[in-house]
Amino acid sequence: MEIKNYLKNLDPYRTKLEQSELQSKRTAARKENDTAPSSQGDRVSLSNEAKLRTEAYSVALAAPDVRQEKVDALKSKVESGEYQVDSRAVAEKLLKEEQDLFG
Repeated sequence: MEIKNYLKNLDPYRTKLEQSELQSKRTAARKENDTAPSSQGDRVSLSNEAKLRTEAYSVALAAPDVRQEKVDALKSKVESGEYQVDSRAVAEKLLKEEQDLFG
C-alpha cells in the first residue's frame, strides 16, 4: 500500500494550487488560440442591394454636372421668346416646399 497517494489528498492547499495552475494553463492556451491568425483571413460580403447602390453611386459620380443639351434648349427658347414662365405653378411649388420644410 502506498501512503503517498493518500497524503496528497490530505493537503487541500496543494490540491487547490495544482488546480489553479492547471486552470491558468488552460486559459493561456485558449487566449493563444483566439489570437492566432485565421488561415482563411478576413472576408467581406456585400448584399445585392449594397452592390446596386455602389454601382448607382459610381454612375452618378461619372455623370456630368450640367446637362448641356438641356441648357442649350432652354437658352434658345428664352432667346426666341417661346419660353413662358407659369408663375402660378412656381408659387404653388414654393408653398409646397415651405410646407414640407416647416410642417
